[in-house]
Amino acid sequence: MNSLSRLLVRLAAGAAFAVAITPWLRAEPPPAPTSLAFLRTTDLADETRGLQTVSTEYRPANGSGPSVWLVGVAHLGTAEYFHAIQERLDRQTVVLYEGIGLRDVKKGPGVATDRAGIQTALATALGLKFQLDAIDYRRPTFINSDLQAPELEREVRERTTAAKREDRDETFNQLMDALQGSGATGGALSQVAGVLGSSAQTREITKLMLIEVLGRAGEFLELARNYSPEMKDLFDIVLTERNTVVLRDLRAQLARLKPGQSIAVFYGAAHMDEIAQRLRNELRYVPAKQEWDTAFTAKTAESGIKPAQIRMMLDLLRTQLQPAAPAPR
Repeated sequence: MNSLSRLLVRLAAGAAFAVAITPWLRAEPPPAPTSLAFLRTTDLADETRGLQTVSTEYRPANGSGPSVWLVGVAHLGTAEYFHAIQERLDRQTVVLYEGIGLRDVKKGPGVATDRAGIQTALATALGLKFQLDAIDYRRPTFINSDLQAPELEREVRERTTAAKREDRDETFNQLMDALQGSGATGGALSQVAGVLGSSAQTREITKLMLIEVLGRAGEFLELARNYSPEMKDLFDIVLTERNTVVLRDLRAQLARLKPGQSIAVFYGAAHMDEIAQRLRNELRYVPAKQEWDTAFTAKTAESGIKPAQIRMMLDLLRTQLQPAAPAPR
């Protein structure tokens, strides 16, 4: 079992265990969140806690040229959330969207289930929607901007040259499974998703856990990146290399668009901090306005969780992200 397999198994086990014991944890003050700029958690009305993503418009610092919208997205959300995102995307001249292997596939709502695996299973268990099921990608303005499977495989092979061929193949296959929520790993995690949504209380606990973990996504991504040298290489591929593709395509589109037109980069919120930094530093664009959307909420009263119990839950997940002990010789 390689580093990616061990990490996914430990996270799944940790998530299920955290949800199972959370009602009995002792109360202590919660930590301050460590967040990405395009994600935030917030308290809303009626004792609910929400996960929100932001769409930010950027304009040329010199005042001339098309605008760029960075539309960060949560892959799980309510139907209303994805409707608002769809309307914003449909107002743009061009949309660059993520999706390894989706370049030649125009999808509409409800037709991505065969690819979705764990994401659709988790969304269904929690009464939410999965992004590929909710967003209509058949718009003529939508352009896939991502690594394709052969490119991803090449990157994996180049970064794992010291490994045996079968180990490199396993790493690539499991990376694709993790990105697409399919395969044996996705199947195992789908079973966990069923447990997490097995009752009204566990659904609210699971949603609250997701909200708090994603609200500290910067911290947890850094922990996962440092899980092992192999994981660092994989995160460089999953985030940085894919972002490089987006910036390349963005430059090409900006060269042909006119002032008054616009282009949206529609990617997971975890990608957006780096893309925003490169947009500012390399293309000299500056932020103009923001629009926040609530992806989903959790009812804290129905979950039965106190703030201090969230701290213990997060500490349990941090433990799962500690580097694995070396295998015995």
